[in-house]
Amino acid sequence: MSNALSGIRIFAGQWRPHYPFEQIAWVSPPWPCQDYIWLDFPEALFCSAGLLYLSHVNPQFPVLYPDVPKVDWQEAPDGLTFERTLPNGVRFGGRLGRGGDSAVEMELHIGNGSSEPLTDIKLQTCAYLRAVREFADFTGENKFIHVPAAGWVPLSEAEDLKAETGAYRVGWRSGPAVADLPLIVTLSNRGDRLVAMTWHEDTYSLIGNPDHPCMHADPCFKDLEPGESASISGRIVFFEGSLAEFEEHWRSDGPVG
Repeated sequence: MSNALSGIRIFAGQWRPHYPFEQIAWVSPPWPCQDYIWLDFPEALFCSAGLLYLSHVNPQFPVLYPDVPKVDWQEAPDGLTFERTLPNGVRFGGRLGRGGDSAVEMELHIGNGSSEPLTDIKLQTCAYLRAVREFADFTGENKFIHVPAAGWVPLSEAEDLKAETGAYRVGWRSGPAVADLPLIVTLSNRGDRLVAMTWHEDTYSLIGNPDHPCMHADPCFKDLEPGESASISGRIVFFEGSLAEFEEHWRSDGPVG
């Protein structure tokens, strides 16, 4: 079998062509003959004022600025960038780039060009896994987070935990803080390999949707006064080995948060 299609690849993508304002990137695992993770980057931008941006239409979540224009990805060394400005002057953008042979480095930034403080800033960043069949099982049992004392537990079990003994939440912009590592991991159905997602210490919540199927490490930003800006960094990691081996690698080589 040819390895011509091996290696991480990042392309400007598309998921829902009827929503031209979506910001989708296609990210391939480094292994040969794979399809792409569809990265919604970001899927949503919430703050105290409401929902500033959503990459699609959902009647349950009305957006303050509907029908914003399409913003094209721009090519950058080893990846892609974009920049968007909303009608209230808030601007946000991001960068995706290859981080060696087995990772994708992510960066998001926000600038408050409005006249009001921007507070309680939380984003959704969705890694839609259905096209990569080894990660595409419709279940929460293949997604894991790390909790104190118990170690790695399936997301479906972590969602039932109540004691807030961790630093990172489980749930859609809410839920108890039960995870002590800012990571969500999806295991392959083809053996010992996995994909993980993190925003390091800026991770707010860890989420999955077995009916989709997808995984989220969703970040938060500090409050921004008018004229202030901030950026955060994250990573998608592809790893060959067991979950225990990945944890050892992460603790020795990667930021723990």
